[in-house]
Amino acid sequence: GLVFVGSHGGKVYALDQHSGCVVWSYQAAGEVRTGIVVGSWSDTAPVLYFGDVLGNAYGISAANGEMVWRLRADDHPSATITATPTLFKGMLYISVSSLEVSLPANPLYECCTFRGSVVAVTALTGERQWKTYTIAEEPRITGQTSIGTNIIGPSGAVVWNSPSIDEKNNQLFIGTGENMSSPASLTSDAIIAMDLANGDVNWVYQATANDVWNGACDTSRPENCPVEGGPDFDFGGATLVIDSSQHGRLVVAGQKSGFVHALDAQTGKLVWKKRVGRGGIQGGIHFGIAANEDTIFVPISDMEDGRTYTEAVRPGMHALDVETGEILWSTI
Repeated sequence: GLVFVGSHGGKVYALDQHSGCVVWSYQAAGEVRTGIVVGSWSDTAPVLYFGDVLGNAYGISAANGEMVWRLRADDHPSATITATPTLFKGMLYISVSSLEVSLPANPLYECCTFRGSVVAVTALTGERQWKTYTIAEEPRITGQTSIGTNIIGPSGAVVWNSPSIDEKNNQLFIGTGENMSSPASLTSDAIIAMDLANGDVNWVYQATANDVWNGACDTSRPENCPVEGGPDFDFGGATLVIDSSQHGRLVVAGQKSGFVHALDAQTGKLVWKKRVGRGGIQGGIHFGIAANEDTIFVPISDMEDGRTYTEAVRPGMHALDVETGEILWSTI
């Protein structure tokens, strides 16, 4: 009989579903942007799972809001969790993103040192089982800016979408963002498949190569802007796992570029891709897409963002055929 919700103030509330009255609340260390995952009510003490803007993950009692466990998902001071963790068969899979992308607007900031990751923990205890970075190479000094500030990389490829589960192939999928500093990696703007048991990378599909961008690129002090300068075409929303009659199991993802990509779930090989929107720094496809058995539903932003494009804008909702990617209808 409870509804659970987080808040910008960092409190998680349990509300009575009939009256809306607060039954209990829990104060997290920072703003809670993620959804609240409800554990099994068959457990002796059902647990709720979520993350906060400071990079902490939590398990708290659904009955009274008492903390069961708390975990710092990454030691980097700019780590954040914006994606709802994924609960599957007693394991919690946590995507880790970063707020560091805005800090290079200060030309004296040495950019950048954060790498995206996925952390797997035992749900009921918070005990870490594995952690896999989206960039295997540790960042190092690679040069200096025009005013002598160190350039540190590779960095970025953050994960701000929830892991999707492919039980058949014992793996999860996440999408990554751009690199924040040079050099570019082969895992930015990519879909990555990781083994559920140990986090090993099964395959990587990179949709946009050499995408390196940070917050300095759109300011009056662009010294920290990488030479590549964008275009900042993250995978923002979670991937979909769809069983196709023609192609078998697919993993489908929308990108800020305006493209939808459909891949063979077992190999990562591209099956089809379709440009649906113009794309842009705010999307294109900024957040989630959805699907039923034969149709994928794709929301397009295509807002004005100060850039010049050759493609026409197509903001609205678009429906794609699962088998071919062809657009079935559009409401613009």
